[in-house]
Amino acid sequence: MPNPDAKTLHPHVPFLYEMTVSFFDMAKENLEQFLHAIDGYKELEVDLQGQPESPNHVAAKIKNLPPEMMTTHVGACLSATTNLGLAYVHAFRLLGFLACNRDPLPVNTVTPNLVELFDALPPATQQALCALEGKVKAHDIEMEIAPGQFPEEREDTAPEKSQGLRGTLAYWQSRGLLHDSHRSLFGTDSHSILRLFIPYRSILVLDRILAEQIAPQGDATYETVDQRMARYDKGPVLKWDEGRIQVELPKRLGRTLEARWQPTVTSVVRIRKKGTSVWSLGFETVLNRCGFVDLEPGTDYEIKLTHKNDAGEGESVIRSMTTLTE
Repeated sequence: MPNPDAKTLHPHVPFLYEMTVSFFDMAKENLEQFLHAIDGYKELEVDLQGQPESPNHVAAKIKNLPPEMMTTHVGACLSATTNLGLAYVHAFRLLGFLACNRDPLPVNTVTPNLVELFDALPPATQQALCALEGKVKAHDIEMEIAPGQFPEEREDTAPEKSQGLRGTLAYWQSRGLLHDSHRSLFGTDSHSILRLFIPYRSILVLDRILAEQIAPQGDATYETVDQRMARYDKGPVLKWDEGRIQVELPKRLGRTLEARWQPTVTSVVRIRKKGTSVWSLGFETVLNRCGFVDLEPGTDYEIKLTHKNDAGEGESVIRSMTTLTE
């Protein structure tokens, strides 16, 4: 966020904006691998009202994850919810400064209360946030995990989730699902239960709040999740750089994985029409497959493959193939 005009923006706004985006990006990064592992991005069926059906496939996916993988994902998920909770806290503080030029968070607050922060905002801002929340057609995923059987009788005193953003905030607050994610472990003297919260919908809600409420008022340039995804819809990119392979693998939430390695085997491929004596010029590749263009349909060809290293090419292998007819 650029330096604000002191007459229009509070001096805390740029810093809070950077903090909000930083926590938000960390939450998305934490959650990324888990969502891929459980098909969390899978398109949901919708009911007659156009609302998404519950993602029943998720529970089955999680149940079948190897224990060591599940442990890793649980830790990443708890980290994601903690960071997302802090992002929401600072987003509400930002909205307070932008709407009223004051911080809705009381001084020296140890544990921020999301409902109280929301209630401190002007009614018009609250209505705008609720309208944005209603546009997001996705699911948060919540489940409980126990090492063994769940206790037969246990009380759950947390209130049911009510509709609307304020109801969602009250539900999070009562169950410690965001910035108090360490409270997700509970149970009895003989049982431990982990309440796991996978906040995909909540990430998309805050994404809209940042894009439509905070960034425009703060004169900031913000790139939404959808905009990031649109830039990375071309699939993996493979490059050859000074004897090394470089692969860029786009990720769903806008991050990019990169890998580089020095190939240990280089293949040389040549082709000729069967019955002729001259091979084509050989081309080198470090991949285990290749394609040919402009071949004649319904024609027999021979392909010669050799492996190459610093000492030269090794013995060749010749295979025959026939192209399909048009």
